[in-house]
Amino acid sequence: MVHINLTRLAHDCELHMSEQEVDQIERRHARLDKSTDSILLMTPIFSIISFAFSLTLLAAILYALLGRKIPSRKYSIIVSRTVADIFSSVLIAAASLFANSYSASYMVLALFLYICTFGVIQLTSSHIAVIILRHISVTRPYGFQSICSIRRLSLVAGFTWCLSIMYSAAYAPMTTVIVDPSKEDRVCPFHSCQRPLIITAISIIVISVFTVLSSYGIVVAKMAQIAHSEKMHNEPEMTRKRMHKFFKFGGHLALYTLIVSLIFVGSLFILHNAEDYHQINRMIAINCDVYDYLNIKLRLETIAGGAVLLWCVRIIFDVIITFLSEIRLIPWIRLDNLQSLDSNRVVSVRHGLGWQKGCVNCPVFNIENRLHPLDFKN
Repeated sequence: MVHINLTRLAHDCELHMSEQEVDQIERRHARLDKSTDSILLMTPIFSIISFAFSLTLLAAILYALLGRKIPSRKYSIIVSRTVADIFSSVLIAAASLFANSYSASYMVLALFLYICTFGVIQLTSSHIAVIILRHISVTRPYGFQSICSIRRLSLVAGFTWCLSIMYSAAYAPMTTVIVDPSKEDRVCPFHSCQRPLIITAISIIVISVFTVLSSYGIVVAKMAQIAHSEKMHNEPEMTRKRMHKFFKFGGHLALYTLIVSLIFVGSLFILHNAEDYHQINRMIAINCDVYDYLNIKLRLETIAGGAVLLWCVRIIFDVIITFLSEIRLIPWIRLDNLQSLDSNRVVSVRHGLGWQKGCVNCPVFNIENRLHPLDFKN
């Protein structure tokens, strides 16, 4: 319907345009159609691949949890994140498969809004939850199981979903306007509704990235401090091993920072072009500014489509990083030094009395610390 109205408008304005202007409009229209066809082709492919990767990861995690090969507490949060990625992949695939050349622009803008709201909040809260788990496991190793019980972690995972859904629901009026622009004045005017919502989304993205990176840096610094203390007191350097493993989680955060930063830049361009689009769309029937209208629509569609594809790429590489950082998730790989976790088995650690170079305040008596296997894994 949008194309038909645009064609009629171009035909009505043809008397006021030169042949060169008409030719430019036709070429710009052809380029917009080409961009739409590319989005309708690439989006389902990337979303289906990301769905397959996420489903494979979820199956591998559940299989490893049943075999007690990985800590259930940490991976309960990762399972929640993986389910969210599966949901996003299904939504993107369904929206792109049911869209056509007339609704593709509105479809991709709605998906971009979904990623900036539900997607960013869900991923950010999941990363922060994992970082907090690591901090508790290092600072409170003996109380970790009681503090981070499965019930509490389930509540945390549920809270991340509720927070993401409630935040994205606040943008329902804007989504309605994207799907049906004729309801703009009644549902969500641009200056009093759409523009503040876009600015809020951009601000939340900045706060999210800053919170995740600062939290990760604080926990790494704390782990380095505890590791140094263990070394100086001639204690087993458990924290250093955990810190090295925590560095692998930094791969997820690096990917998160890259993708969300690009989405942030795209949001700024969306905000700028949305203002121009609003002004031109109001006056297009009078000014016959069809060329600029097509230009802005092409930019909006390209930016939003690129963000959707980047989100699918993020899902795919998150799965790859998870498999590379946790080899136990691969079912057919058996390592001789890996044993199934037994909740009833504990490990005794004894500090020797031998003098070591660089040791300060070495223990005088034999001390036996009873450690649970999950203290080594979490």
